[in-house]
Amino acid sequence: MKRSPTLLYLIFALLLLLPLAIAQDDAQAIEPTDMDMVNAEANISFPPPVYVVRGSVDIRGTVTVEGLINFFVEFRPLSLGMTTTDEESEETVGWLPATLNRLGTVEDDVLGSWNTASGIRDGLYELRLAINPNTETPTYFRVSPIRVENNPPEFAAMQPAAEQAAADDEPAEPTDEPEPTAIPDSSPRVTALVNSNVRAGDSTFYTIVGGLREGETAKIKGISSFGTGWFYIELDSGRSGFIHPNIVRPEGDLSALARINPPPLPPTPIPLPTAVPAPAQPSTGANLRITHVQINPHPATCNQAYSVEVTVINDGNAPATRGNAIEVRDSRPDGSGLVTTVIGGSPMAAGETRTYAGHLTQNQYYNELHHINVVVDSRNEVGETNEGDNIYATAPYILQRGNC
Repeated sequence: MKRSPTLLYLIFALLLLLPLAIAQDDAQAIEPTDMDMVNAEANISFPPPVYVVRGSVDIRGTVTVEGLINFFVEFRPLSLGMTTTDEESEETVGWLPATLNRLGTVEDDVLGSWNTASGIRDGLYELRLAINPNTETPTYFRVSPIRVENNPPEFAAMQPAAEQAAADDEPAEPTDEPEPTAIPDSSPRVTALVNSNVRAGDSTFYTIVGGLREGETAKIKGISSFGTGWFYIELDSGRSGFIHPNIVRPEGDLSALARINPPPLPPTPIPLPTAVPAPAQPSTGANLRITHVQINPHPATCNQAYSVEVTVINDGNAPATRGNAIEVRDSRPDGSGLVTTVIGGSPMAAGETRTYAGHLTQNQYYNELHHINVVVDSRNEVGETNEGDNIYATAPYILQRGNC
């Protein structure tokens, strides 16, 4: 019988491919490469990247590095185009504290609570776990992007209910009596995350007026009008005071909180110049006293001038015949970042009141607490019947960033 040429060609091709198939069976299998693992001793496990948060958020993770001194979590706005290795952005975009500083190790537990409702705008942010071991180099772990959305658009807030209604194919059976529905408690309140102090004003420089133990709850009566985020609460004892937003969990409707003006801080002591002591002046019976200080705008903005108006009275029984210089000082509570201006003065008759105006520009330590102190007769030129009432302290404020 005559064989077909096509069949012979097929047999020949199979014989050629047989060694290749055998060689392929003997070759080593190719395994995928594992992705780099995160540092098991320093990480944030919640919230994960591309996550939406609102209100008070418990940040979870692990910090078990050797030689730990302390750690905390901080945050900053996420700019488009920013990368996690952009060294220039490290210098130009400041980090803000999200949690309090902690000393002990934590393993797969809460690192701290981030209160996104305390003056933080909705938008994209990145979180950074900063760990300080007993070496010169700190350890960092970042999570980004994280979206803060405390005020979702109305259509987004209503969408889940609309989708649920559309998914119900059959109408609910009518009942004789409507089922009672629980009314959520919308009253504003805070729950202490740790044992917490309650103070007379919105900084740790104020005196302690009470406290909350961990887990205790207090009614919120308002929030500081200076933009620090401190809540004004009422204790069971009936006393009221301010508490830091990062050590409590706020709940309820916070949209209409009253703005509470904290009381002025006690004046920061201002040293008088000693290099050239002023000549002793005989007592004239004059007494210069500041009755009012007006700052505009308040709070001030970094690297932008603000106006200062100072009203002074001579409530003594004799004229103040010297220069009566008025000095305005703006600094942090510890005295650093000091900038000053002298807005001048002039002789004043007994019983006379005058208002002096000037400008001052603070260009250091934005997003931090500042004090403004004003002192009349700053050069100690007037012999007064009372030298102890020449200093006036305005309410502390948080310096806005502006273009710094």
